[in-house]
Amino acid sequence: MKNLLDNKFEKCKADFPILISQNFIDKKNCKKISNEIEKFKKFDDVVMNGRNRINKGSKNFKRFIARSKNSAKIFNILNNKKFYLDLITQFENNFKKLNLKKFKNYNFSKINYGLQSGKKLTKYNFKNLTCNLDMDFSVSEKGYVRGIHRDRVTRVVNFLIYLNKLPYKSGGDLEIFNLKNKKKLDRFQNKKNVRKVSTIKSLPGRTVFFLSSPNSYHAVSKITKNTKRFFIYGSFSLNKAVSWDNYVQKI
Repeated sequence: MKNLLDNKFEKCKADFPILISQNFIDKKNCKKISNEIEKFKKFDDVVMNGRNRINKGSKNFKRFIARSKNSAKIFNILNNKKFYLDLITQFENNFKKLNLKKFKNYNFSKINYGLQSGKKLTKYNFKNLTCNLDMDFSVSEKGYVRGIHRDRVTRVVNFLIYLNKLPYKSGGDLEIFNLKNKKKLDRFQNKKNVRKVSTIKSLPGRTVFFLSSPNSYHAVSKITKNTKRFFIYGSFSLNKAVSWDNYVQKI
């Protein structure tokens, strides 16, 4: 994997900042990580009608990392303050109007993680604002679908690392939306209030990073064929809700 600051990114047309790398991980390593997920076959949960997850913080995750050297390598690269800071820098370099200075000043924890259920947001309640990596290794099957939404209020940057290619017209595409009513910022959106502006397909090594701003609406089209989509989904998140004051949305 290339150094993040040396990686060339494409911008996606949307009302929120999106960066796409076409070869964030090379195809050979994508295959190795996919094989490790397939071989492990132990998941923490099944969500969204067909997405099997190994979640950071679980006993399964620790076992998976211990026996999966290629997945462990990418996890260790991502679970690092330098990577997070380099990623924020990439957004600043590609979107000159963004005011992201405050996002560089958080403490960083390698051990904290967001809880998947319950009222508490994170595992450890740090006194100061603290950033951490949340992520899971996932495989989605026929029936998987995700409606139009934005992610949790604790997230600063989301990312999606694709590990394989899906058959033609089988679904599983990431869909990007702009709001029609800019003031209607409910977490889940009705199709009547959004306009689809981009579709991003699963290809090995293709990676999507986007700021998890209040208008970062996206979805996943339903997988309609007997196939599997291997991917890594994650975010850099805070232990409290993110304040988006002074964030410039016109990019």
